[in-house]
Amino acid sequence: MKIVTYNINGIRASLKLGLSEWIKDFDADVYCFQEVRCNETLAKELLFQKSQMSLFDFENDAEPLKAYTPIFNCGNVPGYAGTLTLSKVKPDRVLYDMGELWKDNEGRTTTIFLGDMAVVNAYIPNGNSRLDFKMKYLEALNKFLAELNKSYNVVCVGDYNIAHNEIDLTNPKECKTKSVFLPIERQAFTDLLSVGLIDCFRQLNPNEVKYSWRSYRSRQDTSYNSWKYRIDYILASDSLKDKIVDCDILDLDYSDHLPVVMEIKA
Repeated sequence: MKIVTYNINGIRASLKLGLSEWIKDFDADVYCFQEVRCNETLAKELLFQKSQMSLFDFENDAEPLKAYTPIFNCGNVPGYAGTLTLSKVKPDRVLYDMGELWKDNEGRTTTIFLGDMAVVNAYIPNGNSRLDFKMKYLEALNKFLAELNKSYNVVCVGDYNIAHNEIDLTNPKECKTKSVFLPIERQAFTDLLSVGLIDCFRQLNPNEVKYSWRSYRSRQDTSYNSWKYRIDYILASDSLKDKIVDCDILDLDYSDHLPVVMEIKA
């Protein structure tokens, strides 16, 4: 089973850059996208309507994403946030937000249930202007994952907007007073792991330096020593540790973020 998490920084821009062709060719079982940045009606049109087929480059396939069940959670804030999940297997159940623990109008959390597995697509808030909001979200997510982990094998993916340790970013000393690397944010991430989860990439690659976000300038100029972070993660129940075949960060150009991919034995 192959699971992808990817902050696409706007579905319109990423599709124009060729994201849809990659989705089809890569053939993952579950795609979890964050920062869709458009309403559900437009997102559906971009992905499925014939009027938008010019965005796709598939000569022999009139329905490029017909293999997937789409779950939209675009929120109600125009051009902002939102999540989208594509699953080859139709979910047994879908949960938006985190039940009574958390509700917002930004489409930040979607959970699909696939048998004994719960896949959580989460877009953790940026803390630059709303640190208190971010910390409250993380507190709710901690409780939510702890409860889920009692009954399901949990996979919680997304843009966490946190670099957990110094290995996960450039310029750690300069970032200690900036949101993304604040002590309270890093502790909140540690607290998520403490409910019985593992950071899948770091579990398999304990010493590897690799980032999931880089500026557009550094994307074009590899010699440019800019800010780079590993802030996109796949967390999984400790019970799944021995089933993880691979977890990696792919170098693609559809966004300022990079996708994280995990392959797990079904």
